[in-house]
Amino acid sequence: MLHHTFIAPLLALSLAGPALASGKPDLKACRAMQETIAPREAEIAELAAKRDASAVLAEEAAIRWEDAEIHRLVSRAHAETAGREHAAYDAARRQVARDELALQSTVQQFNTDVSAFNSRCSSPR
Repeated sequence: MLHHTFIAPLLALSLAGPALASGKPDLKACRAMQETIAPREAEIAELAAKRDASAVLAEEAAIRWEDAEIHRLVSRAHAETAGREHAAYDAARRQVARDELALQSTVQQFNTDVSAFNSRCSSPR
């Protein structure tokens, strides 16, 4: 799915090239580009929701770790629990970072593609 998401706009952009040489937008290429916008917006919404969910899980993991860390010095078992909670928190933070990177990368590419669509397919004024 993700592979198709990136290939379709590139294909549409490559089809728009010959039309641009004549100074007129190629309606088929512009329609193809336009048809990719809504699915890409939905993908961005999904990535944002995934990132938000990961952030909530990371916050919950941070709270569990803080609660366990307070008792770290009580016993070896408490120290092991605190260590596990810290590892879980680190893993959750890394997941948030991966999700944020995926979201930002997709948004950046989407913005580039929309800009290309606007410059190639908008009517001159």
